[in-house]
Amino acid sequence: MTNFTHYTMLADGEVFEPNADFHTECGRYIMAMKVWAKDADQAADMIVAIGQRLGFKPDGELQVFVTEPEEPADEQPFGYDINFTSYSEDEEDEAAMEEDRPKWLN
Repeated sequence: MTNFTHYTMLADGEVFEPNADFHTECGRYIMAMKVWAKDADQAADMIVAIGQRLGFKPDGELQVFVTEPEEPADEQPFGYDINFTSYSEDEEDEAAMEEDRPKWLN
């Protein structure tokens, strides 16, 4: 039995330094990461610290979910399965505008 909980994290932010290993360029991204941590606060600290090392600065919404693991726990907290998904603020604005549009009923 482990003293850690498994979390899946999603962080909205900015890539400030391109990273060839993760195929990122400067711009808006969602960073996703799975972690084993003692609690949600430690998990949040981990995505910020690891993100910074990869050229990413979380500056928006942070979502934390307790999830089933894909990797077994270790003796120390750790993160894995890191992914970045790019988006533009224009796409975000368009999505918000679509939600505000009236829905036509026939």
